[in-house]
Amino acid sequence: MKRNILKFKRGGIIPSDLTKLLFLSILVGIVAGLGAWVFDLLLKIVENFALIKAIGFSQPKPLGEGEINFSLPSKIWLIPLITGAGGLISGILTYIFAPEAEGHGTDSAIEAFHFKKGDIRKRVPIIKVISSAILIGTGGSAGREGPVAQTGAGFGSFLSQVFKLPARMKRILVVAGIGAGIGSIFRAPFGGALFSVEVLYREMDMELDALLSSILAAVIGYSVFGATHGWSSIFSIPSFKFQNPELLFFFALLGILLGFMTPLYVEIFYGTKNLFDKLPVIPHVKPAIGGLLLGIIAMFFPYIMGMGYGWLQLSIFDRLPLLIIVLFPFLKIMATSLSVGSGGSGGIFAPTLVIGGMFGAIFGKLLSLLFPQMQNIVAPFIILGMAGFAAGTLKVPLAGLIMVLEMTGGYSLLAPALIVIVFSYITSGNYSLYEKQVKNKLDSPAHIGDFAIDILEKLKVRDAMVHALKPIFVSINSKFEQILKTFSKARCNILCVRDEKGKFAGIIPLNEIRRVMFEGDYLKDIIVAADIMSYDEELVLNENENLKSALGKFVKANVEELPVVENDEVKGILTRKDILITYSKSLE
Repeated sequence: MKRNILKFKRGGIIPSDLTKLLFLSILVGIVAGLGAWVFDLLLKIVENFALIKAIGFSQPKPLGEGEINFSLPSKIWLIPLITGAGGLISGILTYIFAPEAEGHGTDSAIEAFHFKKGDIRKRVPIIKVISSAILIGTGGSAGREGPVAQTGAGFGSFLSQVFKLPARMKRILVVAGIGAGIGSIFRAPFGGALFSVEVLYREMDMELDALLSSILAAVIGYSVFGATHGWSSIFSIPSFKFQNPELLFFFALLGILLGFMTPLYVEIFYGTKNLFDKLPVIPHVKPAIGGLLLGIIAMFFPYIMGMGYGWLQLSIFDRLPLLIIVLFPFLKIMATSLSVGSGGSGGIFAPTLVIGGMFGAIFGKLLSLLFPQMQNIVAPFIILGMAGFAAGTLKVPLAGLIMVLEMTGGYSLLAPALIVIVFSYITSGNYSLYEKQVKNKLDSPAHIGDFAIDILEKLKVRDAMVHALKPIFVSINSKFEQILKTFSKARCNILCVRDEKGKFAGIIPLNEIRRVMFEGDYLKDIIVAADIMSYDEELVLNENENLKSALGKFVKANVEELPVVENDEVKGILTRKDILITYSKSLE
């Protein structure tokens, strides 16, 4: 049977299905772009009331989103009340209406892909958007990408249910939704698409079947969001050209540093989460406790409130004091752990970029002190820190690279960034902030069937012959009574028939014996083996046949046993159970 050239090797997506997927991906992109716009609007409204008007705190913005001017809080004593109240409202909304919306939304979408056949409840994205806007707008340390990614993924799941799509196509639309959400809010369409297919796995694996849909959805989402928010990169950076090969050593050193910082971040985040999980209070108020603790820290160091993009922009322009830069990444790790690890609703990608950027700033400052001739190196190291830390802590090396370059326009940093990412990814080990990631496709329930087929295609019938039964023969002229006696002593459910020359002629299944017995005693005296035997290519196996083909014959013939025949000689009787045993042992 010829395969259509558009049909994936694993996934069974034929051209008509691919066309449907791409059309639905456009709809997913539109909704994700609109969702990003709605979320950004809600966030600005909450921030205006809770931070600017209530405590007089106007945070700096990256140049692609506003002004870098800022004013520190004038009513410091109100900060814990604002952050605590934001956590309380966010927690109540989340745990009453959609408990799965707690924490970082990208992880929930990853879980839906692997373990829930792409199913996401309709209300989850709505609750996620509202509760995250409240948490971040009141000073919570979290990112915008989580709720927007879940909005896209949730709409992809909804469309799949409306059109009654199979689980495989539903998963692809969920992935496309993640890409559209990330691509929109970060203004990084290609990076968002790569992120969605890469973030599902902890090792270097990708969901490439979903890449086309994700690219299309991300570009559409980016276009919708860009039409209202502009097309410039989020961050503005000074020009830099890589023309000094000896700097590669320092780039590698930065990557190693970022890799070593990954376990610290992950351990603090999940250590904090475990502590909050054990608190003897209802989950609704845990984000309030986290917000209150965050607010107490923010009374002394308000820079950790919100996403932190503006402070990163200031550090790129070298307009932050050294002490703030040194303290920033460590306190930001604690702030993010308290906000999101307590059960608050928000993303972790944005804080991760900020933390990584500040580690890069520390490293760049240190180099400029040790080597005065390297005075203009800090800004590039900030960009490299963002990409490298994302690669290590989120296990998205390619997506982290492309997204940061799209967010900053720093394409001239491509070569240095590759070095940083390689060393960060390697030294970070198996640590990741996304606990729902699986190791690779082999560990994903979404691909169990694919790998079963792969293994069965590689195994041959001869591999399973070690478990085969010894064949029992009757002559082609044997009478029914003799056949019945032979069956009574046999271990198998089929008898093999020999012709007058002693060659294999066919099989007699036990079901055929039962049929004759039910039809009446008068047939038993006149029936011989030739009358009730069967012979068909579909009822015979050969040793070089793969187990996938063999299993197909078992299913088609609806039998439990089939003979293995080579050159008219029966080598043995293979059972379905033999195939399963051979398959299981191949996995060991």
